[in-house]
Amino acid sequence: MLAAESKSIALHTTERQFQDFIASLEAAARKKDASAVYALLAPDYYIARDFGGSFDPSAPPTRNFSANFEFNNANLRPEYRDHGWVEFRRAISSRHFEKKLDGQLCTPHGALDKKPFSHSQLCFRKHNDGWRIQGHINGGD
Repeated sequence: MLAAESKSIALHTTERQFQDFIASLEAAARKKDASAVYALLAPDYYIARDFGGSFDPSAPPTRNFSANFEFNNANLRPEYRDHGWVEFRRAISSRHFEKKLDGQLCTPHGALDKKPFSHSQLCFRKHNDGWRIQGHINGGD
């Protein structure tokens, strides 16, 4: 989604339930509690701009989420130990979000500077049972 299709919104101006949701993700990340994070994945979690083919629509949300945020160090080379946690903490640390036309709130992360998709985004959506991690939009050109 391009910037013209969304608007910036500060975390402190969002509904309290969303602020509590982000706080729960931050707490889970501090404790490295993968189960707590996985419990908040939307059942229809997606990866957009997936040029590498990491998204598998038939796979469970945890597998698709792990394509961007691998929490299991056994699946990582030693030099990337805890990389998934580092990236996840970075993704949820923003105090500003983009509110998409479809209602998703997405937070930028990453250091790429190419336009129009200068950074990756982790997106969240309110479901009937509360806020969920909805998907990841890959950045780059």
